[in-house]
Amino acid sequence: MTKKLEEIDPAMGFVTVNRDGMDWHTVDSPGFELNGFYWRKPGEILRRLPESVKITEELDILAWNTAGGMLRFRSDTSDIRIAAQLDHAFKNSDIGTAVGGCGFDLYLGQGAAKTFHRVTRFDATADEYTVPIFGPAPVKKIREFTIHFPLYSGLKKLEFGLTPGAQILPPTPWPDPRPIVLYGTSIEQGGCASRPGMCPTNQMSRLLNRPFLNFGFSGNGRGQKEAAEILAEIADPAMYVLEYDANAGDAAGLRQTLPVFVETLRLKHPDTPILLVSKTPTAGELKDDAGYPESRRELTETHLSVLAQRRAMGDQNVHFLDGTALYGPDPTECTVDGCHATDLGFYFESRRMAPVIARILG
Repeated sequence: MTKKLEEIDPAMGFVTVNRDGMDWHTVDSPGFELNGFYWRKPGEILRRLPESVKITEELDILAWNTAGGMLRFRSDTSDIRIAAQLDHAFKNSDIGTAVGGCGFDLYLGQGAAKTFHRVTRFDATADEYTVPIFGPAPVKKIREFTIHFPLYSGLKKLEFGLTPGAQILPPTPWPDPRPIVLYGTSIEQGGCASRPGMCPTNQMSRLLNRPFLNFGFSGNGRGQKEAAEILAEIADPAMYVLEYDANAGDAAGLRQTLPVFVETLRLKHPDTPILLVSKTPTAGELKDDAGYPESRRELTETHLSVLAQRRAMGDQNVHFLDGTALYGPDPTECTVDGCHATDLGFYFESRRMAPVIARILG
């Protein structure tokens, strides 16, 4: 075979552009609103945890991944280009896409009415790219843009090219700016969404029109007390969602960590809702007609035990959501490898978890 796929089907190829003829901006430019990096100060690198936090080497590396990060703004620009230099990038996953792990996608509009527009298309082997993500628009008017950041890569440099002289205005304010803080595993980080906007925190942000903070750490959301202490530093969260069963090891690991994690959050946030979520279904659990195995029942009982303990202490704002209900009518069709979700899995998960969050928040 001598031809590349893009030579056979041009729609499968990508187009690179240069920096000419555009005004270039950083995430700190006036009018831009950056979400997803609670501890970051203007001018600093993008990172989900403080640089001083060194719980484990693996968690330190994953904190550079920009999962859940987004840029919101309004503008009359007719073109948008993204110039990115990747850092701490996981580019060779056999079950993830280059766009999901190392790319961006763009939505137009507000809240639940946002619509997907385009992804960045780039050389998957490169550490740096400059590519279009919007335009050329036939009509010049103010539009609202949301750009979602890579799920499994960090960004050493990031700039946005807009039409020269284009207005940049702040986005429509969140109805409630308090973030929902989600802590968990590769599922919560977005593995293996085909593009960043399909990550569960990004989907639920659209559905609920609320900001989320994504603390999904692939393979390393293990419920460490040190992680709870860091998340407790968030000043005014709307809710904590804890979904880390799959990294806890087993029910014994969950029993050891979950009560401590919840109590650590409660020391700083005595009244903030906490939603405990058991892990999403895996193919290994559904390999025969016998139903879920004993190990699943033990996980559920651990969650319910913590819930009962908190209620006995007078804490009425801890809640539980059974993860077996998150993947819709056929969980076996919702993963790429029997464990990590496809876009279909994330679609069902987001649309079943978001109403529960909304109901708890009242």
